[in-house]
Amino acid sequence: MADELPDEFIGGLRKSAREEKSDAVIIGEVWEDASNKISYGKRRRYLLGGELDGVMNYPFRSAVLAYLSGADAGDFVRVMESQRENYPEKAFYSQMNSLGTHDTARILTLLGGVGTQPPGTRQERAAHRLSPEERACAVSLLKVGAAIQFLFPGSPCVYYGDEAGMEGWEDPFNRRGYPWGREDQELVDWYSRLGRIRAESRAVQSGGIRYLCAEGALLVFERSLSGERRVLAANRGHRPETLTLPWPEARAYEYIHGRTLPVKDGEITLTVMPRCAMVIGC
Repeated sequence: MADELPDEFIGGLRKSAREEKSDAVIIGEVWEDASNKISYGKRRRYLLGGELDGVMNYPFRSAVLAYLSGADAGDFVRVMESQRENYPEKAFYSQMNSLGTHDTARILTLLGGVGTQPPGTRQERAAHRLSPEERACAVSLLKVGAAIQFLFPGSPCVYYGDEAGMEGWEDPFNRRGYPWGREDQELVDWYSRLGRIRAESRAVQSGGIRYLCAEGALLVFERSLSGERRVLAANRGHRPETLTLPWPEARAYEYIHGRTLPVKDGEITLTVMPRCAMVIGC
């Protein structure tokens, strides 16, 4: 919890950790933009090279949640590009990207209750469960959000049980025991698929990012490295979205659903179904 530790202590922690293990990584819990954070009346030095390697990327979580809840995709890009401009490159690529933590309500609960207020009393929040219709909507949106999380620069960090479909408002309702044997297998399979896509692609792990489209419900960005690229196309909206992308390669493959896409005249045309995501590569 870096906000509660003096800069001098964090610097000493880094020095000691690196003496013990030369490639040790120090990640700090910082909720805001860590490049200009003021804590206890002091401008912090988190990312100047002598303290943290990266931080928990709460601005990413907020931007994804806003997008999934109806904000324009361009708003997501503006927040993330502002962060990329403010952070050293290595810090930007060393962030811990989460959609939920022990300090937040479960992401599935938030997505299922978009536009509504939490139940009023603690007892009501403890007993609250999404309706089948709310849950189906939330699962679809979470799959889109997880695809963004796993394809985005930084390290995807999944709060236990989010991948299993756990629900819950604030602490302690977001800290229930893992539902062994009762996991949402649709979500478990989805997260596993995204994990394989990331593990098998150097471009996704550490490549650059370029936004290809960010309008309304449609968010499309490319990760590329040494000639390899992967394109994420996400649609959080209620209707299909179609776009055409330049595609100089002879082959285009959609990795989430395992299918080959036609390439014609150096282009591919994508139709992204409502509340769905695609990952395309060659």
